[in-house]
Amino acid sequence: MKVLYIYRDYMGRRKKYGEMMEKLGHKVQYLQILEKKINDQVHVKHIKRYNPDIVWAYTPAYIQYNVISNDTIDYINKKGIPLVMYNTYFPDFAYIDTLDVWKKIDYLFIHDRGMHKFLKKNNLNSYYVPLAFYEDQYYKTRGDKKYDVSFMGRPLTYLPLNEDKRSIYLQSLKKYNIKVFGEMFENRLKGIKIKKYRGHDAQRIVYGQTKINLDLPFVNYKNKFYKNKIHWKNRIFEIPATGNFLLTQRDIQFLEIFGEDTIGYYDNNIDSFKESIDKYLKDKELRKKMAKKAYKLVHQKHTFLHRFKEMFDLIDIK
Repeated sequence: MKVLYIYRDYMGRRKKYGEMMEKLGHKVQYLQILEKKINDQVHVKHIKRYNPDIVWAYTPAYIQYNVISNDTIDYINKKGIPLVMYNTYFPDFAYIDTLDVWKKIDYLFIHDRGMHKFLKKNNLNSYYVPLAFYEDQYYKTRGDKKYDVSFMGRPLTYLPLNEDKRSIYLQSLKKYNIKVFGEMFENRLKGIKIKKYRGHDAQRIVYGQTKINLDLPFVNYKNKFYKNKIHWKNRIFEIPATGNFLLTQRDIQFLEIFGEDTIGYYDNNIDSFKESIDKYLKDKELRKKMAKKAYKLVHQKHTFLHRFKEMFDLIDIK
């Protein structure tokens, strides 16, 4: 199958979607855009030049902000070329208010189950397909456990500090041996060591040096529709893929993949968060046993190659 893949890369993750397609035997033409809010970057001439069987757009923002021109959407519809997306909501808008965007996409492979159910209820061609990890970026990595607890990422910078749940939860751990990696936390945390980092190698090494690797899956946008919803991030697969212990917020979507014998969970409050950290810090053997199960699980079922095979099996080109 010939695929025109429209994307803008980030940390070497997004271009690799095309590489997964190529590994499955498809011919991929890459069309990299400048920025997701600059309109009319993809034109009919690109479709005519590549003559693809399908057009794969990385994010619905390319439709919302007319990155793919309206003429181009009309043209591929006229030619019967399916438009495909593997992504999730873009929290600038409540997904229930943007049906006009979703209706333009022929195959919606959605990370969030709630959104998937909404789209399905509105008779759209939606499938629930979570995130995953790349085996060449995240593999078994062990090291001396320098940190009891660590987090790698960014604060919720679209929100004021008193609503930034990542910073609030991390600040509650001031008395622990915690290290936060992400320079943007410098003006948000007090009395906690913060360090810059860059790249997958750095992340993998820190995961191997940490007893409890945190996931704080809170939505980083002001839109009240997303309050108390969770937001999938790659780390929920990448940390187990390195053979190390992960602690995240309890959610049915996570529990469907990771049983409570594979990763640690806390409820949506700080008391539960700290209780879970205390529990797992005290039991090294339990952490090792769970991390071993999670490692086996993700490598057997949850790589991006698994995901793309599943999606292409669902795409039906007449």
